[in-house]
Amino acid sequence: MKRLILTLTAVMCLNGVTFAAIDWESKGMQMVGEIVANPAAFFYDFQQDLEGTVPLPPGKSLGFQTGLFPTLLPLGYANVSAKYRLHGEGRLAPGVPQVDFIGGYWNMVWAKLAANQSDTIDDARFNGYYLGAVVSSSVSPRIRTFWGYKRSALAARLGFKQGKEPDFMGTRVNSFDSGFKDDFFIAGIESPRSIDKFWSMQLNYGIKTQTFSTKLSWYGKVFELGLNIYPEGVLVIHPVWNLHLNF
Repeated sequence: MKRLILTLTAVMCLNGVTFAAIDWESKGMQMVGEIVANPAAFFYDFQQDLEGTVPLPPGKSLGFQTGLFPTLLPLGYANVSAKYRLHGEGRLAPGVPQVDFIGGYWNMVWAKLAANQSDTIDDARFNGYYLGAVVSSSVSPRIRTFWGYKRSALAARLGFKQGKEPDFMGTRVNSFDSGFKDDFFIAGIESPRSIDKFWSMQLNYGIKTQTFSTKLSWYGKVFELGLNIYPEGVLVIHPVWNLHLNF
């Protein structure tokens, strides 16, 4: 027991030294610099948090989803997603997979509210959408694989009031327009945990940016808990909480 206590104490001390060695101020400045350099890509990662890209459960034909965290709160992404089953697995012929259409839209309400209260900003708009399709097929009673494609787009615009335009390197800027658009391939696996409860793991590949992202999800009839990983993102790990209803 004494040896165990000494070992744990040594590990904790080493962890404390490692934690203290991190220059959090420099890390924070680095993150701010990355956001300023490419703000659209930063906000786009949060768009992926709210996108519903897993297939509809067997027997369901229509689904709706809203991203609660971190998209609606605290970022203010008012959003809605939908899924529509074109046909169920094996309905047309044995072995024919299920096909779902997916899509959604969001709008950052905080941006509009901030513009209304600002003495400098005249107009602020942050919004985005995604569209795609998912094909799913059972390989065993407890395993279902799915593949898909989606196109995702984000638009960001800041317009400044006359006489309040900021000056960047000697140039007066009237407005700022940015965006982010990419096409993705999706591949994943889904397995039931119990009645109406599932877990899934999926991999997304962006064709234009040549980047990978991973999504781990646990979901039931109403809520989805997820962990999204963006290796190239400013914030690599995103905990996710979404609400969905399927009919």
